[in-house]
Amino acid sequence: MLTLKQFQYFIKIVEEGSFTAASEKLFIAQSALSRQIKLLEEEIEFQLFDRTDKKVKLTAAGEVFYKKIKDNLLYLNEIIDLSKGISEGRNRQIKIAHSSSIVMDHRKVQILKEISLTQEINFEINTLSSEQQILALMNGEIDIGLIRPPVRHTLDEINVLKLYEEPLMVAVHIDHAKFANKQEIQVKDLKDEYFVSTPHSKRGGLSYFVSNLCLAAGFTPQKAAIQSRKISQLQLVAANLGVSIVPKEFEQILPANVKLLPLADHLLFSEVVLVYRKENDEIIQHCAELIHQTFQSWKID
Repeated sequence: MLTLKQFQYFIKIVEEGSFTAASEKLFIAQSALSRQIKLLEEEIEFQLFDRTDKKVKLTAAGEVFYKKIKDNLLYLNEIIDLSKGISEGRNRQIKIAHSSSIVMDHRKVQILKEISLTQEINFEINTLSSEQQILALMNGEIDIGLIRPPVRHTLDEINVLKLYEEPLMVAVHIDHAKFANKQEIQVKDLKDEYFVSTPHSKRGGLSYFVSNLCLAAGFTPQKAAIQSRKISQLQLVAANLGVSIVPKEFEQILPANVKLLPLADHLLFSEVVLVYRKENDEIIQHCAELIHQTFQSWKID
């Protein structure tokens, strides 16, 4: 059976120019070294060295073997180092998803950048609905999720860490006559408005939360002619197709002709939580805890 050490011994003999010099560098008896090379030759079924001369001389096949095996061994060592690093938590790729209602702004990116540099791990970021993230976590398609509750799926197998909460606001067109001079509004004031974002029949998340707020205020939100549960809902408001209740962090991505009005209703806040599987390995758990701790230390609100 071929072994990595046999290849390393062979390369060392060629580089040192003799079995004696190679055995000294390798701290192995010359007889043992010769035996390993003999076993290697028996396994590959051709001679590497021309033994008719006292000096180390490669056969034609041996020269080709040396050049190829040395190049590939360097590549193999890189693979081993990379894989070892991943096993130790270095260079590990952590897959993160966030809902479209969570803006991946400068502060969030800086937090991930800081963790990436200090922990020697890589992040891949994608967008999924809060509901889809729970399924993706359970299927192993992502490692960490950033969601806005509520979700309809059970969270029995999911760890949940609250990152921050922020007030909800109403996105309206700047020329909306009803709200032109308003500094704040109540949910009940939206009874006759068209909503550009309404909940999916089988999903939770922000739109589901907003729908429940409207129901609590005594009305069912009317659907606009064109709707979206993504960030593009702001473009629909900009087109004067309706209104939308959104988190305060949307002010960072507002179109020029859209404004945000605070909701006067008390306790209308939306939470952002980090989720990951309870059965995940220590690296993912440590990473999740670091994200949580860093958010708290940065006092994001």
